[in-house]
Amino acid sequence: MLSQEQEYHFTPVYEYSSSMHWIVLFMCIVIGFTIIFQSFKIVFNKNKSNNTSFRYLILAILFLLYNLLNGLLPDTSLPGPLFIQYIITYSISIIMCIYLVWYLYKEFNIITPNRFFKIKNLIWLLSFTFVFLFILPFYFTNSLNSARSLFLVFPTFLSVTFLVYFFMTIKKEVKRQRYFKIQTYLGLTSILSIILLPLLTYFGDFQPITQPLVTMAFFLVTTMEINSYLYRLKNTYILKRNIGKEYNFTNRENEIAIQILKRKSYKEISNNMFIAYGTVRKHASNLFVKSNVSSKEEFIDKFNE
Repeated sequence: MLSQEQEYHFTPVYEYSSSMHWIVLFMCIVIGFTIIFQSFKIVFNKNKSNNTSFRYLILAILFLLYNLLNGLLPDTSLPGPLFIQYIITYSISIIMCIYLVWYLYKEFNIITPNRFFKIKNLIWLLSFTFVFLFILPFYFTNSLNSARSLFLVFPTFLSVTFLVYFFMTIKKEVKRQRYFKIQTYLGLTSILSIILLPLLTYFGDFQPITQPLVTMAFFLVTTMEINSYLYRLKNTYILKRNIGKEYNFTNRENEIAIQILKRKSYKEISNNMFIAYGTVRKHASNLFVKSNVSSKEEFIDKFNE
């Protein structure tokens, strides 16, 4: 016969929904260090107009907030209804996804996206469905599962549709040189990673699975940034000094400057970078103004001497 101590002995069960899993905590630490590094890079960078660095910093902050809030909430010990906590966690997830889409638009120079996938329209569509298909049903029924199932149908459909649209828009880049192929595959995979958010959330909040898979999109974008940096670094051998830093060229201007100095035509640069011919001319014009020259020939002569 069991003793009284043995009879009532039990092992506590760890619940992921009430405390942060160690995998999520590790990702928060890594992203936190990334934010600190990027912040120092921006502060001590002489080129204060580098918008790419600021965009990446904001993206990192949003992914950190996503992991922190979804890792710590819902918490029954906090004051106020759980309803508010769910609204906060879902809202930051939506904002993070929309910002990632905008970030990729900038990275791939998608200046005029399809009307349906314009950032302004995406904000309105997701806000409308979030209010009427999640917040109101959750408020009146007090059922998270039914509200979540109702709401997530549209984001899932939208995500899959956007993946197809994004691929059709940038598929030409796969035929370009190796650098642009890598960027293309990384961009597509990051979108695929984000699609997993509504798909996995539909079946429940499995923190140790959902958050690492979704956060993979951030690390893929980080790989894109590293690849872009290595590409510029590799091609600076043709320069006798770092003209990009000296003349405050943006990342995109620096890439175009390298190709101009390789005596590529504007048409070739347009094809290589999958941007419009007029966009190349505009960037080239900015390069000439910043470096105090008046033509492509003068630019080549000045920096290839």
